[in-house]
Amino acid sequence: MYLEKKKIADEIYNYLKLSVRYKDKIRTKTVAYLGKGILTKEELKKAIAKYSPIAEEKKNEAIEELKFELEKKDEFFLTKEQLQKIEEIRDKFNKKLKELDEKTKKDMFNDFLTLYVYNTNAIEGNTFTLRDTDLLLNKGITPQGKSLREVNDHLNAKETFLFILAEKPKINHETIIKLHSLLMKNMDDRIGSYRLHNVRVFGATFESSPAEYVKADMNLLLRWYQKNKIRLHPLILAAAFHHKFERIHPFYDGNGRTGRMLLNLILLNNKLPQLILPDAQRRRYYKTLASADKTGLAQVQHQHKEIIQFCYFNLLKTWNTVFGKWG
Repeated sequence: MYLEKKKIADEIYNYLKLSVRYKDKIRTKTVAYLGKGILTKEELKKAIAKYSPIAEEKKNEAIEELKFELEKKDEFFLTKEQLQKIEEIRDKFNKKLKELDEKTKKDMFNDFLTLYVYNTNAIEGNTFTLRDTDLLLNKGITPQGKSLREVNDHLNAKETFLFILAEKPKINHETIIKLHSLLMKNMDDRIGSYRLHNVRVFGATFESSPAEYVKADMNLLLRWYQKNKIRLHPLILAAAFHHKFERIHPFYDGNGRTGRMLLNLILLNNKLPQLILPDAQRRRYYKTLASADKTGLAQVQHQHKEIIQFCYFNLLKTWNTVFGKWG
């Protein structure tokens, strides 16, 4: 660390700084502002000791930024081994789709769907157990003591997933609004368009887009998607898109359900198996989303690594526990 002095008018302003080198690039970070005037050697020594923990964080942050700028985007977010594993899974998945008969394929996706619907709705507070979910979706039996909203929540999720599985629609405003409308049918009347009022997301570490900017921010997101759908690996694309969508929070309710459905639609459109984000890891899931909350809507940044890695491990888990068991 070192002291940088800036003279503005007749005042001297003191900043504690550090420089980090990675390969042939250097990044400078401000650790702390130390006030105005002349600092003694003793005061500087105390400041360096005081701000050492912050300096270490700034150093690590600078290294991550430099790595991200210098390395290939795919290999920054996912290791070569992870990228290779995804390709192996993609090949096996598409081989299954070609070789399995229609009845077995239907059973395989019903297996996935039961677990997916249970988890995606449990994250939002639905009290159905996995057994309740199986009874409703696969046997047509409505468990006693459950609200009509919770029943519709599950039935809507099943209908919506079967829709994207059959139609594989393109990602655009119309698809996003349609998926949300299907997911929230008979649950919320505020469907068919993006929200027109501000909302507060309880417990969130971010502020959702102001109502007057929702459409503009969704335009930014879709432009980012169109620009990067060939440049980025589809899992990176899907995970980052999911985070950005949740940051905007374009609807009054159902943003999480819609975001996870869109994540899987992006995987589906890239011939990858779908994934389940488990309710049992809800806190970690929210934490990985929050880690990227200070990023912009127009780019994927190094802070997205946590949500991308989280999605990778759950893609692997879903493959090993569901799709990989069939055929």
